[in-house]
Amino acid sequence: MNVVTIPKKLIQKGDLLVVEKRNFERLTQENAELRMAIRAILAGEVALRRGKTRSFRAFLENKFPQYA
Repeated sequence: MNVVTIPKKLIQKGDLLVVEKRNFERLTQENAELRMAIRAILAGEVALRRGKTRSFRAFLENKFPQYA
């Protein structure tokens, strides 16, 4: 059995949580992807408000003319 002693100084601010490293890494990656997605959404909303976007129809006509 492995025993780890954690000093009280490190856990004075709140709860202590122990997570497997691979789960922590997965959650960290998901968190980073989520932050990037939120930034992209916010940038799109700003562009829309500034009139720097095109309509969905214009997008289709440009990229997928067979569907327009």
